[in-house]
Amino acid sequence: MPPMVSGLLTHRRFIWQSAVGELRHRYAGTGLGVVWNVLHPLALIAVYSVVFTAIMSAQVDGVPGRFAYLLYLCSGLLPWLSFAECVTRGCNAFVENAMYLRKLPIPEQVFVARAAASSTLGLAISFSLLLVLAPALGLRPSWHWLLLPLPLLALQALGLGVGLLLGTLNVFFRDVGQLLTIALQVVLWTAPVVYLAKILPEPFRRALPFHPLVPPLEAVRDLFLHHRLPEPWVCAAMTAWPAATLLASWAVFSKLRAEIRDLL
Repeated sequence: MPPMVSGLLTHRRFIWQSAVGELRHRYAGTGLGVVWNVLHPLALIAVYSVVFTAIMSAQVDGVPGRFAYLLYLCSGLLPWLSFAECVTRGCNAFVENAMYLRKLPIPEQVFVARAAASSTLGLAISFSLLLVLAPALGLRPSWHWLLLPLPLLALQALGLGVGLLLGTLNVFFRDVGQLLTIALQVVLWTAPVVYLAKILPEPFRRALPFHPLVPPLEAVRDLFLHHRLPEPWVCAAMTAWPAATLLASWAVFSKLRAEIRDLL
């Protein structure tokens, strides 16, 4: 069994309990508590929905009803927000947990996995809410929804890989964390998360299948909005990108691992 996987399995209880505890106490002391885990993405979705639906009159092919764009937006923005959180918190996982890494014999990757697990739990909450609200917004349920965890987990696995890579580099170059904030704002607009792919010029549309974020988002929307199975290339790409990213990040992490605790 690969060292990365064995370390995560050995500490799986710690990862799970820490992720649940962090999600529960993230907004401790506030009046609404864990409800903020849902209200924050919903507020952002409301803003984008007004801009693209009311002002730009975006229409979604194959999805009838006045709330078609809102459903399209939610199905892309909620996974994106979780992915961005996964990458951001993974990037800072080693630095923020320096005290534990200096004193406890816990594998370093466990802290990145804990960040990924916490953001995934948040995604489970927000997307479950979307599934509950969707019928009221005119989208009928389908058995295809049972397959939604697959692309959502693939996207989070991609975030885990990117987070591990950036988290390793952030120990050596602390500017990585600052650059990531800017990079995520740019990356958001390189994929059809909040806008429709059909508005892009033809050369950009042809390049979309090569974007790491596009296959899982495409699969989510195929299953959720269009009640159809994703195309074979989508399934292959949303598996290949996380696998390649995890392998690359583990290679970099393994090479630099011996110096990480000394620099924290």
